[in-house]
Amino acid sequence: MATSAQSKIENSGLSKSEFIAECLNIAIDEKLGSPFMIKKAKEKGVKKDDITSWEDLAEHFGSTDPEIFRKYPINYTITKWAFQKIKDDSTLELSLAETGGTTGPPKKTLYLARLGELPKVIDPYDLEIPYYSVLTSYAVENLKDFNIPLKLNWLAIVPTGPHAIGKWAIKLFERDIAQLLYLIDLDPRFIKKAMMTNPQIGGIYLKHLQEQTENIIRQEFPFIQGIFTTGVLLEKMFPMIQRLRTEGNLQAILHGGTPMPEETYKILLEELQLPVMGFYGQSLFGTLFQSSEIEAYNIDYYPHPRMNSFVVSDPFDISTRLSYGDTGTVVSQRVSPECVIPALVQTGDLATLIPPKGKFKQDGLRNPHRELKQGQQIGVY
Repeated sequence: MATSAQSKIENSGLSKSEFIAECLNIAIDEKLGSPFMIKKAKEKGVKKDDITSWEDLAEHFGSTDPEIFRKYPINYTITKWAFQKIKDDSTLELSLAETGGTTGPPKKTLYLARLGELPKVIDPYDLEIPYYSVLTSYAVENLKDFNIPLKLNWLAIVPTGPHAIGKWAIKLFERDIAQLLYLIDLDPRFIKKAMMTNPQIGGIYLKHLQEQTENIIRQEFPFIQGIFTTGVLLEKMFPMIQRLRTEGNLQAILHGGTPMPEETYKILLEELQLPVMGFYGQSLFGTLFQSSEIEAYNIDYYPHPRMNSFVVSDPFDISTRLSYGDTGTVVSQRVSPECVIPALVQTGDLATLIPPKGKFKQDGLRNPHRELKQGQQIGVY
């Protein structure tokens, strides 16, 4: 079977501007589009030829109300084009994704995915290439950039339910990355509720996770070669990681969720000599990928081609865009034939805007983190 390691990422079809325009054309078409984008286009007076860039999308449509992804059924924001696609092609599926860090109703979206192996060439601007295929190809390419071998035995302590990153990570790992995958489920909604109600309950849940982790590592010690979890949990289990590295066969670390503290990152890189790669995940959009060009222990994330990010000084006004080197609230955009999200403010997420570098052609985010109010705890996720 061809593996994703053999897949190449090439732009051979539409250009970026053509892809954005075509996805917008689908989204606002009366027969093919989504009710949400059709309605917004009428309200804003947007025509098919008005949008050819990420900037056009934000300027013409303005800020996206996140409540539409909570209050309305999924077919309100997903195009009729997508539902027709899965009827016509039995190798395609629509994969549900929910936000995981909220205590109320989650925001929901769908991703188009193809069952079976990846094609050998992935063109992110090809309308026929599903969203999950683009995410998977970029993830595998990034592992290679960090010199993380494929087909290791991984222990993943991540959300495994309908959350985009959990569900996507499982599919990706089991098919394209891992030889064996040991899983411990994280429930970020319960964690947040526990911390808000009584931090002691959060502590009990954290102990529960640690006990599960210790049991698997005790049983499978020689076989655990990679750890995938959050920055906070990596700190909590550091002695175990150190032992896995010095006495076992640990070869790589992947992390997402809470930010990786600089001191922890430095120790993992310098003292334990481990390749460490991060994901900055957002359930409505997929994930941003860390650049392997590391500068002074900063963690720099870049979006895949069907996603864009910028930062603003005022989260209530997305026209307050900031320049390179400035820190502000993250705004995310998505363009795909199944779903267009013009500009959604990631409330509470702060990051520094950085220019493209290396293989990444879009602006990136340095050290994204949560804005914590006085007395608020970051939680285990």
